[in-house]
Amino acid sequence: MRALLAFAFLTLAACGPQAQPGYTPEYSFGFTQSCTARSGSHELCTCIWGKIETNVSRADFDALERMTPAEREVHPLNAQIQGYAVECAANLPQPAVNPGVEPETVP
Repeated sequence: MRALLAFAFLTLAACGPQAQPGYTPEYSFGFTQSCTARSGSHELCTCIWGKIETNVSRADFDALERMTPAEREVHPLNAQIQGYAVECAANLPQPAVNPGVEPETVP
């Protein structure tokens, strides 16, 4: 019985994420950290990454990353990812605004 369990465990381990083509956790971390630094919203960036991971192949994402900024700007995949950003932003809860309180200004 122990040998059977060991075999099952090894079989499942071989089928784990490292054996599958696609994104590694480093991709997710790198994208969300960079995006959050630019946008200031971890929730927005997590949403965008989820859509990229689901809808964009790693090969296409890698190819986009290797392009020059000018090439990337006009590439259709860039427009697709920007669409994800708009969609995600529209679906995030908006912060409550109290109309009776003036926002603080920095002198």
